[in-house]
Amino acid sequence: MFRVKHRDKSPKEPAQVAEETIALVERELREVGFAIPVNLLSKLERFAAALALWGSKTNLTAAPDDPAELAFHILDSLSPVLLPKQPRGAKLVGIFGPGRRVLDLGSGAGFPGLVLAAATEANFTLLEARRKRASFLTVAASEMSLANVEVDSHHRGPEALLASFDVVTARAFAQPEVFYQSAVAALKAHGIAILYANPDQPLDQAAAAAVGFGETEQLSYAVTRGKSRVPRLLVVSRKR
Repeated sequence: MFRVKHRDKSPKEPAQVAEETIALVERELREVGFAIPVNLLSKLERFAAALALWGSKTNLTAAPDDPAELAFHILDSLSPVLLPKQPRGAKLVGIFGPGRRVLDLGSGAGFPGLVLAAATEANFTLLEARRKRASFLTVAASEMSLANVEVDSHHRGPEALLASFDVVTARAFAQPEVFYQSAVAALKAHGIAILYANPDQPLDQAAAAAVGFGETEQLSYAVTRGKSRVPRLLVVSRKR
């Protein structure tokens, strides 16, 4: 679905990393026919620059100076916005629309929370207990001019958020059963949980049903990483 060039290992300044990253992202988005929102690329370029800068000082993500690697993470993060363009992604249409409340669990380096916030009009709460990563998220959201983002670093569990969200997302957050328990506590009735996963990862959908999720669907896609095509899944579950 997406193709990203091989890794360039030469050292680069953050601005150069960001420029090359966004060139890759833009090319791929145009190839899949995505209508790129106004200012999305400039926001993502500032995000990539912040990652390249902070990544040299903190362990935010692997290879923060590699445009191909950053493009992979950005494109993967955008998959819930890209897949609705295909018939199998119809259930994702409109879930990040104006007025919708989204909780991103363990936001870390901003994948997918900051990327989705840049691409949509929903209101995002990024839950991140680790202080340095929460600081990065706050700075990056400001630099990206994201008025629809709040960073929550108060070590509260999702159960403290009083079932007030329409959507809960997570990428590299925890074991699936932990995600389901956290998501169901934070979601409104009939809210949607989106778990980014690998196809060979145990997904424990029985645990999802046990805590209160009903209908579940797996949406497959692939992102090229280096010389390999990486198969990926979105596990989309609706709270009863």
